Amino acid sequence: MNVSRIFCIFIICVSIGCASAPIPVTHTPEEAADAIANQLIPVLQNLAKQINPTIAIIPFGGPKGKPTPFGRKMAALLQSKIISKNWQLIEREQIDKILNEQHLTTTGVVKENDYIHAGTVAGADFIIVGTTYYGKKALVSVKIVNVRTSTVEGIAQTYITFEK
Repeated sequence: MNVSRIFCIFIICVSIGCASAPIPVTHTPEEAADAIANQLIPVLQNLAKQINPTIAIIPFGGPKGKPTPFGRKMAALLQSKIISKNWQLIEREQIDKILNEQHLTTTGVVKENDYIHAGTVAGADFIIVGTTYYGKKALVSVKIVNVRTSTVEGIAQTYITFEK
């Protein structure tokens, strides 16, 4: 009987693992922004049913959190993909100004709480933060964070292979 229980548990675990959505693979930053937007827009639409949210997109950081040129590009591309009448976007440069005034980006030590504070100062209900891992291929991982509760409302990821 123990063997049959273990087998059943194994089958259930495999089924759950196979049911999870794979991370999309893209070939350009523009395609990656589309893939991220396609994952985030349903979450944003759901949030917009409750309130008319104000959203700030924070420049994406590297593994250590400091914004990178590639991360800034990805944040800008994503901003252009999620413009909507159902929510308001805070201009990305406003967030940059707040972070620079707090001297957070120059120190290289930027924590999620700093972004949440910057989003609150800017009047955002939610912030979109991301981390980029860049090399021969890249992983872009993005999440929507509620600035009042610090809860994650949605997550999106994509790989970029930089193939043509």
